[in-house]
Amino acid sequence: MNSRTWFNKRNISFNYANYFVHLCMAYKTSEILNLIHDPAIRYQKAHEGITKLDFLAVVSMTGMNLKEFSNLLPVTRRTLEKVKDKELINASVSDRILQIAALYQYGEEVLGSIPAFQSWLKSDLLALANKKPYDFLSNSTGLSLVEDLLGRIEHGVYS
Repeated sequence: MNSRTWFNKRNISFNYANYFVHLCMAYKTSEILNLIHDPAIRYQKAHEGITKLDFLAVVSMTGMNLKEFSNLLPVTRRTLEKVKDKELINASVSDRILQIAALYQYGEEVLGSIPAFQSWLKSDLLALANKKPYDFLSNSTGLSLVEDLLGRIEHGVYS
C-alpha cells in the first residue's frame, strides 16, 4: 500500500498528507541540522541558499508549524509554499532560517531539550522587560539578544 492509498482510506487530504511525508523525510535526511554548529559552513549555506527540504527540516526541529515559523521570516508563508522541494530559498531568508536553527540548537544545549527551550521562549522574562523571547526572533538584533541571554544562563549569570 502506498502512502496515497493509506491517507485516502483515512480521509486525509493528500496535500496535507504529502506535506507531512515531505516533512518527515526532510527531518530524517537533511544534513543541514548537522552543519549548523559550524559558523563558516552556516555562512556558506546561507550565502548559497538552502533547499525547501532543508527549511522543512529546520521547521520540524523547532517544533513550530509552518505558519508560526514563517511569521519570523521576511517572506510570507505562501511564498515559501510555492518553492519546490529542491529549489533554493534566497540568501537573506536562508540566513534567517539558519540563525533561528542555530539558536534552537544552542537553546537545546543550554536548557537540556527542545521542549524546555520552547517553554522558555514563551515565558515572560524580567531581563526582556517582561516580554517573551519568542517575540524577539523576527530580526537579527532580537536573535542576538536572545542568544546573549542564553549565554548568561549557560554561565550562571542571573537573568
